[in-house]
Amino acid sequence: MRWPGGLNIRYINAITRCFPGAKVKDLLQDVIRIIFHIGTNDTTLQQSEITKREFRELFTLLSNTGKYVFISGPIPTLTRGSTRFSRILSLHTWLLSTSQTHRFGFIDNFNLFWNHPSFYRPDGLHPSLLGSSILTANIQHTVHCLKED
Repeated sequence: MRWPGGLNIRYINAITRCFPGAKVKDLLQDVIRIIFHIGTNDTTLQQSEITKREFRELFTLLSNTGKYVFISGPIPTLTRGSTRFSRILSLHTWLLSTSQTHRFGFIDNFNLFWNHPSFYRPDGLHPSLLGSSILTANIQHTVHCLKED
């Protein structure tokens, strides 16, 4: 952490932004898009209905923010077996449909990563440097190109 002059807190899966001098109202006006990339880890639990219920709760919360919401869909695994692959594909399909119902943007990562082993680290689960770049570009492209009502 660096102080004063702003926060410099690092998390593995998050970016921390500091808005010096900002008030709550400023942030309510400045934050216009929320992007979530979650779900793949939930498939290991093998409890699809519970995962769907939890997503519905999240979607209800997000629907009330008044912000543009994007769901970044799961990435298929490369070497984790057919059961895991099937669960991720099922989650992808359900999230696509449910995102549309809630009028959220959906970022299709599944079809982008499917059959591209170079996008993965040797574990067949996490993106490689190339995969991370592709994922980032896909998220940016979708967010910037999706027409906002």
